[in-house]
Amino acid sequence: MNYNLLLAALMLVSSAKAQRLPATEDSPEPLHVAPQADTAQWDTLDEGLHLTWASRDEHYAVHEVPQVTLQTEAVVRAWRGERTNIQAVLFSRNDLGRLSLRMTPVRKGRKGRWAEARFVNYLITDGHKWCGQHSMDMPTWLVPDIIDLDKPHAVNARQTRPVWCTIEVPHDARPGRYDTHLEVLDERGKVTGSLLLHIDVNHRTLPRPHEQRFHLDLWQQPYAVSRYYGLERWSPEHIEALRPYLKALGRAGQKVVSAIMFYEPWGDQSHDKFSAMIQSTKHKDGTWTYDYTIFDRYVTLCAECGIDAQINCYSMVPWDMTFRYYDEAQGRDIDLKTTTQTPEYRELWENFLKAFRKHLEEKGWFDKTRIAMDERAEADMLNAYRIAKEAGFRMALAGNYHASLTDKLHDYSVAPTQVAHFKAEERALRKAQGLTTTFYTCCAEVEPNIYSNSLPAEAAFLPLHAAANDLDGYLHWSWINWDDHPLTDSRFRLFGSGDTYNFYPGPRSSVRFERLIEGIQQYEKVQVLKQEWQHDPIRLARLESLLQECQAFGRSGKSCAETVNKIETFLNEE
Repeated sequence: MNYNLLLAALMLVSSAKAQRLPATEDSPEPLHVAPQADTAQWDTLDEGLHLTWASRDEHYAVHEVPQVTLQTEAVVRAWRGERTNIQAVLFSRNDLGRLSLRMTPVRKGRKGRWAEARFVNYLITDGHKWCGQHSMDMPTWLVPDIIDLDKPHAVNARQTRPVWCTIEVPHDARPGRYDTHLEVLDERGKVTGSLLLHIDVNHRTLPRPHEQRFHLDLWQQPYAVSRYYGLERWSPEHIEALRPYLKALGRAGQKVVSAIMFYEPWGDQSHDKFSAMIQSTKHKDGTWTYDYTIFDRYVTLCAECGIDAQINCYSMVPWDMTFRYYDEAQGRDIDLKTTTQTPEYRELWENFLKAFRKHLEEKGWFDKTRIAMDERAEADMLNAYRIAKEAGFRMALAGNYHASLTDKLHDYSVAPTQVAHFKAEERALRKAQGLTTTFYTCCAEVEPNIYSNSLPAEAAFLPLHAAANDLDGYLHWSWINWDDHPLTDSRFRLFGSGDTYNFYPGPRSSVRFERLIEGIQQYEKVQVLKQEWQHDPIRLARLESLLQECQAFGRSGKSCAETVNKIETFLNEE
């Protein structure tokens, strides 16, 4: 026995285990980045805990006394089945030690815990809101965005700490008013502060997430999870680590599985390279075989987590036009560099798609599978479309508007500046044929967007923008595309801060992700009320008038908040 090899193997196993990060891993907040507290401002406060309901449209600075009017009682209005939120802030001029949070059971009628409260953590952001190299020399600040796990949190002297409260109204709740309290407890479990919250439940009911009309398409990055937790890709441990993240995405109403056909469709834009979920092998006799094990495993996992309406498979036209497969004759992986016009390209894809269709039909997945691309040249997309159509596949694209593609793409997502290019008859025809038309934001949109430095209401505005323009939903190119320090610094070398992810390790949600869910629910309410009011022209006209305020895209975060709040009030009170 070679003991040196055995020792080396054991060391590798030990190293791999040591690198695994537990799901509840703590990363210290980078509070040193923020300016220090204005002592005079804090000295005007009385000793002890200050606790108040506050605006969920604001980012409260960690070392500043929040500019709020103390409010110990508040009201949220929601439909049955809705997930809604309210923010509180607590602050003190002296150290309060480690505090805990809880929401009491609701009172009146059906009792139960409908609400949860979590501290909001800060991380680094800056003013970068565009595509291209991200200079790390720009001024930075701290933004409260990470909704932490359910655990105590130290509240130090001269610090402000936001608290995010989420209310999940049961689908079978009776209409009416319910009460709960946000309670703050000290280290001995004694209640040191309390706020009263009224929950007014409307008689209407929201569709469950899998029944929602809104087409949410946030591209997944399963390899960030395996790398972050030190797990072998697609091992049983990796699958289980992915599950809570995908469940959270399914709960948001996600419709689409992001599947990868060949290695790395997007070049250098991600921190982790995307491995193929389908292993392609070219044999010595020129025939091809395919291993769908990982693809099947991921699609099945997503379905178990509530994501099963559509499978988008990337990409027939990757950014660098390179396709990796195993060549049996050479005994190694080959990177085929080609164009969409070559015989090699046609041979590769004709073989692949013929076999892929057979496999999908055996699994019962063919009808919901799309061959997907993003931001490619029109000629290349048309070349790929012809080959895919010959194999009977439908296609999806996130990219610019092209008149030549409006009748061909079953799932077409365009940039906000491109929405107006669709003619009214094109949109009407696509809707009549059951085709999906959405819009996306990326690093090209300054605001509204879902950067970490975007104001919270911008995320809620995006689905309402879709509703105002009679679109089916929203797409974003990343969801958990983490780098090495996702819990402390949201900057990335190529894009605006927070553009690569809006959900955190833990798993931890974010303020912007929760606000996006709020916007999706408002979109659903619009669809319900349009149906309900089709014979009520006065109410319908009022609704359409409010939606007109969301039709234009280039709004500031402040005006987004005003518009979103106005529409939300109308939808909840009618």
